[in-house]
Amino acid sequence: MSLRVAFTRPEDKIPESLRLAESLGMTAMAAPSLRIIEGVQEQFDAAEGLLSRNLVDFAVFGSGTAVEACARRWGDERLASLFSGCRVVSIGPHTSDVLRLHGVVAGMMPQDDYSSYGVVDMLSGLVSGRKVMLVRSDSGSDVLVQGLEEAGAEVVLFQSYRLEEAGETPELSRIFDALEAGCLDAVAFTSPMSASVFIGRLRERFGDRADSMLDSTAVAAIGRPTSMRLKELGHPPRIVPEKTTFKDMLQACLDVLEE
Repeated sequence: MSLRVAFTRPEDKIPESLRLAESLGMTAMAAPSLRIIEGVQEQFDAAEGLLSRNLVDFAVFGSGTAVEACARRWGDERLASLFSGCRVVSIGPHTSDVLRLHGVVAGMMPQDDYSSYGVVDMLSGLVSGRKVMLVRSDSGSDVLVQGLEEAGAEVVLFQSYRLEEAGETPELSRIFDALEAGCLDAVAFTSPMSASVFIGRLRERFGDRADSMLDSTAVAAIGRPTSMRLKELGHPPRIVPEKTTFKDMLQACLDVLEE
């Protein structure tokens, strides 16, 4: 029997994510956790002002979605021009690929820990007295800000897109039904916010039964920030991949649960 896994992802990433899971031999269910909304004009204006005057030393892109939001607003040519005066940092391989697709080459990327912690570890000795722009959503964790400020950086937040809850969609209801029926081997989480939304909705629907239902399956986290949020929510993950990518998380589920 194939491994049965459920996960939540931004809506535009679900088809590709399902194809990947199924290519690994999994039976997969997916639901949108968050809706992506364009960032406000003031955020783009402020970032453009700093970048066009070469006042940014490092620009850290926290996701491929952050890159795509910038490309939609500015276009590829303007995007590449604006970030040509600073060192571009990518949080991981997918983000690097999206940057390259839009004409920007990331000069720096963590070696293994593709997360905020990996970026902090990589930059901590380089950013004292430097201005670092974080290009991300309005719901990012404080790990990057705190870590870089402790390393002496002046941190500027550029929220190129916003996130809001997708609510209890029919797809999410089907995942909840499968969890209640004991038909899932693993539930995988790809961000701290998606973990909070999922568990919050689960508790709203099932009340006191929710936590024991989730305890009956293996919980996977894509990386350290998501793992920490799950611990805070009372569900420390059994599975955390060595590399912080969606594919590595799925492979880790297979490695652990098919032993």
